[in-house]
Amino acid sequence: MSTKGVRNFRPKVHFTPPKNWSNDPNGMVYMDGLWHLYYQNHPEQPAWGPMHWGHAVSRDLLHWEHQPIALHPDELGYIFSGSMAYDKENTSGFGKEGEVPVVAMYTSHRPEDGHECQSIAYSLDGGFHFEKYYGNPVIDNPGLTDFRDPKVFWNKKRKCWSMILAAKDCAYIYASPDLKNWEKTGEFGREENRVESTWECTDLFPLQTEEGEKWVLLVSMMALPGKSCANIQYFIGEFDGDTFRAAKQGEEPLWLDFGFDNYAGVTFHNYDKPIYLGWGVSPEYANQVPTGEFAGLMTMARELSLIKTERGYRLAAKPFGLDHLRAVSYPVADGDSLISERFGLKVQGQSGKIAFSNEKKQELVIEIREDVIRIDRSRAGAWDFSEKYCDKLHSVGEAKRLLSGDVDMELLLDVSYLEVFADKGLETASMTVYPDVPYEKISIQGDLMVQIYQLQ
Repeated sequence: MSTKGVRNFRPKVHFTPPKNWSNDPNGMVYMDGLWHLYYQNHPEQPAWGPMHWGHAVSRDLLHWEHQPIALHPDELGYIFSGSMAYDKENTSGFGKEGEVPVVAMYTSHRPEDGHECQSIAYSLDGGFHFEKYYGNPVIDNPGLTDFRDPKVFWNKKRKCWSMILAAKDCAYIYASPDLKNWEKTGEFGREENRVESTWECTDLFPLQTEEGEKWVLLVSMMALPGKSCANIQYFIGEFDGDTFRAAKQGEEPLWLDFGFDNYAGVTFHNYDKPIYLGWGVSPEYANQVPTGEFAGLMTMARELSLIKTERGYRLAAKPFGLDHLRAVSYPVADGDSLISERFGLKVQGQSGKIAFSNEKKQELVIEIREDVIRIDRSRAGAWDFSEKYCDKLHSVGEAKRLLSGDVDMELLLDVSYLEVFADKGLETASMTVYPDVPYEKISIQGDLMVQIYQLQ
């Protein structure tokens, strides 16, 4: 379980639970000026256990008001991950006296044998209180050991609801007129860019490009022991209303993040742009992190887009809603002192290194070259709470740059969580770091021009 570290590692800006365990973001929806974040939550201790849906709301995706638990385990099992549908036309029939129903679709997980099926619950007060549907489950298990994480969206082509979920090592797609009765319409992943892994937390959404609409499929992929890290792969292609087909994208899989601590991420429902949140800790060591009374956090909200590169279209991400947190920036030079545990950097130049260090001789290093960006956390702080945290697979993150010329990078460090956005967000990285004392000095090598700002 989460262990107490040598100091308070709770980030100041990123979402964390008030106490105890959190993991996958669930049921994210935008309604009436409020962003609703539900999340996997064990309310009794800072370690994974019987899953509930925790709940918080925000007007800016930065300042959160914690709410009572939204969904509790029941006779069908734990409440695993899922999504939300803002049913403004009352297709479900749950609405009464003009109230718009909000319908949660989630996986019911039976702990004694791992049986998973899909269930729904509805709210008539804007997502604060839920009633479970008497006809659950609405989709029973077809005989799979892993069958979970439904993501619902409105299908304009069929004028109905569609849903994608993880089905062992691929994705199933379903359609429904009322969120209660579902038919399977397609599958994806049996042949395309196979990466051997259990699939989780799939998401499917459209993005506009100069060549018209394209669809993006996200899939979180569990690690293979000794061979890979838990990460999020994405595919670009077309959705015909029944199923998704990926366009040819080369021999190498496309990964959302070249760090180690961004998993199970999905987008908000009922907003006109795809706004993404991810769980900011790897499932490979989330139970051992040295954060004491709480475990888990969320990435910064990110707006997703597609950018055309020499290698074809690629997914890009940029921080969303961060503008009013950025204080006035000013230049920093090699050897300058850092005055805060949370800050941002804006970096331009062709090549060089940036390092943050402290009196304990712990050091977090970001290296920029013409063709590669590397982040080395092997000496950044505590690591011995888990055998995997800084093994050969989890020490250094590296990405090939997709744009030529000088790098244009923004970096956010929030106490114990680092996020990097480079080359218009085409290369992003997310990593936890646990220095014994805050980093106090910045070192800069090469031709890099660096400006720092405080996160207010």
